[in-house]
Amino acid sequence: MSLFTGSYSIRQINPLEKVKFKYVQWLSLAIGLVCLMLGFTRIAKHSFFSIQVLGFLILGIISLLIWLKISWSDKAALISPKLFKNLRFSMQLIAYCFAKIATLALGFIFPIYVQAVNHGSVSLAGWVTFPGAVINALMAAVAGKLFDKKGARLPIIMGIIASLILMNVLAPLSNLAIVLLYVLYYGGYGVCFGSLMTSGLITLGKENHAQGNAIFNTLQQFSGALGTALAETLIALAQNKYLTNGTAVGSKWTFMVLLILIIINLLLALAFVPKKK
Repeated sequence: MSLFTGSYSIRQINPLEKVKFKYVQWLSLAIGLVCLMLGFTRIAKHSFFSIQVLGFLILGIISLLIWLKISWSDKAALISPKLFKNLRFSMQLIAYCFAKIATLALGFIFPIYVQAVNHGSVSLAGWVTFPGAVINALMAAVAGKLFDKKGARLPIIMGIIASLILMNVLAPLSNLAIVLLYVLYYGGYGVCFGSLMTSGLITLGKENHAQGNAIFNTLQQFSGALGTALAETLIALAQNKYLTNGTAVGSKWTFMVLLILIIINLLLALAFVPKKK
């Protein structure tokens, strides 16, 4: 369906040009991100100092340093690391990544919570997240209208504040409360996500939009993996320590960490998102 709708609606408006693909830059960047992702996602099952965790993390960092070295002086780099020198762009990118971490962490926690703590069925665990997904799509459209009329700052801060309300509500939670809180969260970040990305890209200028878009989309996937790994690790640690209510305790721990991330997001939005349209 995506292929069909995309081929029908997306048009090439800029002239195409032949460029040389940077295979070494692509490979070093890909190895770096994949190794970091593997390291973070295995923390719950292995010791931090094991090869499965620390080994992959070190390999990932080394690969990223290689990418940084060979890309820094390349004027036609696959992704130019010099873009990160733009402080407004970098800080809004961090806020975007933190938002994605929180989203995937909650998407991991709530279905497990419904099954393990509230003893609900698998189908119920899926349905409790459905209203939030619908609200997310609707609020993304609202965010676009707000962005056009008021600029990026208003929808971003509105979304972050709505999410802060959720992070202050700790377990135990009923299934109905989970539905309502998930709707609140996705309503908030439905307003926030697109505005953060658009505002960040605007700071780069049109000539760097393609690279900026690639950076946002790449780190979006990486941040999602980190969010899942974070929730999985905290729940696993709590389950090992508290045999009877480990999932509920791990959910509380995760909420506390996400609360810190979202407070940082609010500070970043106030400091680096432009006030004007």
